[in-house]
Amino acid sequence: MKKFFALTAMSSALLLAACGGGDINLSPTTVDNSQDNSTNTGGSTSNNPCASYVKNGNTFQGQFSSGDCFYPAAFVSSNNPITADQVTFSAIAGVHEFADSLFIGEDVDGQAAATGTPILQEGQGTKLNIEAGVTMVFKQPTSYVRITRGSQIFAEGTATAPIIFTADEDIDGVATEDDRGLWGGLQINGNGMTNKCHDGTATGSGTGSVSDFAPTANNPHNCNQEAEGQPATYGGNNNAESSGVMKYVVVKHAGFEVVDGNELNAFTFNGVGSGTTLSHLQAYTSQDDGFEFFGGAVNADHLVAVNVGDDSIDYSEGYNGMIQYAVVVHTSGSNRCVEGDNTGENRADDITPTTNMIISNMTCVTSGVKQNAGINATSKGDSEGPLFREGVYFQMYNSIVTSNAVGMASQECLELDDSEGPQTIAAAKSGVSKASSNLIACSEPLKVSGATKGNFDLAVWLKGGTDGSADTPKNDNINNEVLAAGEIPAQSLIVGGVGTRGYKTAAALTKADGTVAFDQATQLTDVSAINPFFDAPTYLGGANAGDDWLAGWTVGLSAPLNP
Repeated sequence: MKKFFALTAMSSALLLAACGGGDINLSPTTVDNSQDNSTNTGGSTSNNPCASYVKNGNTFQGQFSSGDCFYPAAFVSSNNPITADQVTFSAIAGVHEFADSLFIGEDVDGQAAATGTPILQEGQGTKLNIEAGVTMVFKQPTSYVRITRGSQIFAEGTATAPIIFTADEDIDGVATEDDRGLWGGLQINGNGMTNKCHDGTATGSGTGSVSDFAPTANNPHNCNQEAEGQPATYGGNNNAESSGVMKYVVVKHAGFEVVDGNELNAFTFNGVGSGTTLSHLQAYTSQDDGFEFFGGAVNADHLVAVNVGDDSIDYSEGYNGMIQYAVVVHTSGSNRCVEGDNTGENRADDITPTTNMIISNMTCVTSGVKQNAGINATSKGDSEGPLFREGVYFQMYNSIVTSNAVGMASQECLELDDSEGPQTIAAAKSGVSKASSNLIACSEPLKVSGATKGNFDLAVWLKGGTDGSADTPKNDNINNEVLAAGEIPAQSLIVGGVGTRGYKTAAALTKADGTVAFDQATQLTDVSAINPFFDAPTYLGGANAGDDWLAGWTVGLSAPLNP
C-alpha cells in the first residue's frame, strides 16, 4: 500500500486556516511519495467515510481514495494529538492508514501538573472509537497508538470481524514472521498505581495504600511516571479507573525500538485500572514484549501471543491484575512466556504496592531455541517458561508449560530468581505466592537461581512443602505435576495447529508409560472461589477442542503469515 493521498480543496483550506491560527504543527514527515500513482476522487464530505473531528470550529477529516482512508500528520501525529471529545474510525472496505502516530488526548507531565494543569481522569479526555472489522495501518516504524490519562479507547471487534493494528509492509504482503518492529504498537496510559511513585519507606505488605499517592499542594496528582516511547506520563491512585474496552484486537509486527533499552510493545498498559475491559487480544510477531503491564490493576481474559521476540506477558511496578485463558506459542525466537518483577534493576525489591498477578488457564509452549541460534537472532533471550523474580509475588493455577521441540527439549520452564534480593522466594516460603493444578513437562522443567535461594526446593514447594522445614515449609499448593525426562510422553500434550504450532490441551494427559500425568476431571482448582473475575475451569491450560476460542480471528497458528 505504497500510496499517498493529495489533500482535497476543503481539507487544504482548513489546514491553512489552522496553520494561521497556530493550532496544528505541520512538521515535515518522512513519508515517501515519490512513487505516488494514486488519484483522489474528491467529492463532498458527505461521501467521505473517513474519520473526522472538530477543533476550534474547524473540521478535520481523512482523505478517501480507492476504498481506503489516509490520515496525514496534519490530521494526527505525535506532535498533533487529537484532543476533541471523540473520534470514530468506521468499518470500510479498505484500511485506515496513518502517515504518523495516532496520539489520543493531551499528555500532562509532572511539571505541568505541579503548576496546576489538571490531569484528566476517567472519561474526561478524548474517546477513540474503532468499529469491528477495521484495519489500522502505520507507515513509519516510529509510529504508534497512544491513549493518554483520562482518555479512552473503545475498540470492540468480533470473532468474525476483528480489529487489526499493523504495519504498511504487512498490508502489502511483504512482511514475514521475521519482520518484527515494523511500527510501534498500542500504548494506554492510566491513572492507576505504580510503585515507582512510592517513597520506598514501606516494606512489602503486598497491599499498597491510597495514602502512598495522596495529593500534595504542589502536585495535585502526585504520580507522573515517564512511559516508554516519546515523552508521556502515567500513574496515579485510581486502580479502578476505566481506560475503555478492547475486544478481538490483533496487533502485528510491532515493537519498534526507540533507542537501546527503550522499546515499544505490541500492547503496553501503564497504570491501567480494573474498570478497563481487555478480552480476546493477540500479539503477533513483536520485537519486544507482547503484553506489558506497568502497575495498575487491569484484568484480562483470552490473550494470545505468537512469535513474540521478548516476553509474551511481562509485568512489574506493582501490577495487581488477574488473567484467565492465555495461549503463548513460541514458533522460533522468543524469550519468556511470563516475566514477573516487582520493581526492576537498581531499585529495592520490597517497595509497595507489591506486584502480585493471579493467572489461571495459561498454555505456555516454548520452542527449545536458544538465543542467537538461527532465526532466534532477533529475540531477546532463550525460549523459556515463566520467570518470577525481583521481589514479585505470584499465583499460578490450572496452567500447562511445555515445549514444541522434539522430546520437549527446553530451557527452564519455571524459574524463581532471587538474584536481586530474598523477597520472591520468601513469599513462596510464607505462602503469599501460590501455585496449584499446573503441569510442567519439559526437558528442563524447574530452576531456582540467586544468591539468597539457600536450600529452597521448587519441586518440593510445588508438591506442598515439608512439615517443619525451614528451607521449604509446608504450604497449600496441590495438584502440581512435574514430568521428569523419562516421564515425558512420546505424543504431544498439546494438539491443534500445524506442525509445532499446536495450542489446545489434549483430552488425555499421560506420561510416557501411558499412566495419567494430570487428571482434568479431578485436579483442577476452582479459581472462581478466589475471585469472581475467574470462571470455574473445565480443562487445563488456555484452550482445548471443546473451547477453541482462538479459531477464526487469530493469526500465525496454522502457518506463518506471508512466509
